Amino acid sequence: MLQRCLDCGHHRYPPARYCAHCRGERAQSVPSSGNGVIESWCTFHKAYWPELKVPYDVVQVRLDEGVRVYSNLVRGEPRAGLRVKARVEGDLVKFEPA
Repeated sequence: MLQRCLDCGHHRYPPARYCAHCRGERAQSVPSSGNGVIESWCTFHKAYWPELKVPYDVVQVRLDEGVRVYSNLVRGEPRAGLRVKARVEGDLVKFEPA
């Protein structure tokens, strides 16, 4: 879910009281498409959590709604411009190539 400003229509994540674009306070929660494009990534070679097997990729995804989120890429090799879609694993949202 994302917040959408009822004054200017921009989406925001994480939720906030004010819109960073127009400073409006009115917002509603709307579902995200889950689709986006990788803008950047980093490959970790140290296991900070035992559930994550090294190496693993953390990607910065710009969702089609315009907001950026960070998560893991579960298949394929990350590259700038790669179209991805969200995939829910348990209570986590991860991304895979579209």
